[in-house]
Amino acid sequence: MQVTDRQLATLRSQLAGRTAEEHLRLFNQLGESDNAGYAALLAAGLFEAIQRRFAKSNHASQQTEIIDFIAASRERSEEAPDAIDPNIAEQIILHALGKGTIAGIDGKAVIRHQIMLLAALTAQARYNEEELDAFLSQVRADAEEMLE
Repeated sequence: MQVTDRQLATLRSQLAGRTAEEHLRLFNQLGESDNAGYAALLAAGLFEAIQRRFAKSNHASQQTEIIDFIAASRERSEEAPDAIDPNIAEQIILHALGKGTIAGIDGKAVIRHQIMLLAALTAQARYNEEELDAFLSQVRADAEEMLE
């Protein structure tokens, strides 16, 4: 299965820091047939962003960095403290690093946290347009591989 340009444009609108209205408009244009591709983009994007941000650290500093990152992410907006559960966020990050599981976490909660964490990691990375394009190109390839 291929990731569509429309799915990628929807994710790009969020990660590029465009208005929430633009992202919501593009997201609402996705149909049910887009769910698998968009979910694969989210999962691949989050995995790649987590690897880039945390995989270089040793275990002791990694744990501190994860906790600090989650705390900073929860401070980004008025909605974030309610939207990001620190325990779920930590489990998702550790899972992507091969150090835990997300078994037992509600699927909707996982997706909600994937969206929030990916946006926070991308914002923290401060990609320029070229870097964001390269990141999304990698994510698209990874998502398409997941969908095979």
